[in-house]
Amino acid sequence: MSTSRRTEAGFTLLELMIAVAILAVIAGIAVPQYVAALRTARVGKARADLRTIANAIDSYLAVNGSLPLTLYEVDFGGKNDPWGVPYCYFNYASGTGDGLDWAVKVGLVDPSSIVARAEAEQRHGARVAGVIDGLLGAPAYAASRVQGQGQGQGQGQGQGQGQGQGQGQGPGNALKGLANALSKSQNDRLIEVMAKKSDFKMFTGVVAETTRRRDQFLFPLNTDYDLFTLGPDGATSVSLGEALAQDDVIRANNGGFFGSVSEY
Repeated sequence: MSTSRRTEAGFTLLELMIAVAILAVIAGIAVPQYVAALRTARVGKARADLRTIANAIDSYLAVNGSLPLTLYEVDFGGKNDPWGVPYCYFNYASGTGDGLDWAVKVGLVDPSSIVARAEAEQRHGARVAGVIDGLLGAPAYAASRVQGQGQGQGQGQGQGQGQGQGQGQGPGNALKGLANALSKSQNDRLIEVMAKKSDFKMFTGVVAETTRRRDQFLFPLNTDYDLFTLGPDGATSVSLGEALAQDDVIRANNGGFFGSVSEY
């Protein structure tokens, strides 16, 4: 009777090297295609978001007769693009907007233009609709007025300190440094938004001439407002001719174009 031997065979070093080489080739082909497809999908999502936000802004204009001061007024304040950065909005007429941190970084906008919402508080049973905090270096502190009976008080600290208080006389002017005065309806709406949104943040007192977006020939992209996303690199410049702006997704021609800068 003969006995059979069982042999155990494994991969040789050459076979392992061939397998690794094949995987590397597949990865070299698949990964760039995946990255390109992902970028295309994100650009498409940003373009669709910009259209949706622009429609909301246009509807607000039709109802109120003026553009919103901030995207919070059309329920898109603080909304992030597909790359996790807030959408940028700049109202030329009022000098206000959202997501203009990029302009602060490059020195076009003073940090003191940032306005954030402080916590609403209860005083003597009266509702403080909202208190603006963060007007750094402003000569006067801007505060909301108390709605209802009683009185409310709020404090804000920046480079200096200020205090604002009001009695039950309805809302007062909520912002300082605006390019144009707020109507009562604008003021009421802004105070209402600040009271509800804990993450409220906007910019005010921004100079339109130096901050609004321009094409490579330095002609303004729009005549009413800018609406765009900073793209994958999270940075941009005023002119689309600069390298930092090439991956932006923009609204241009007063809504006649929505897409990436490379397609404009």
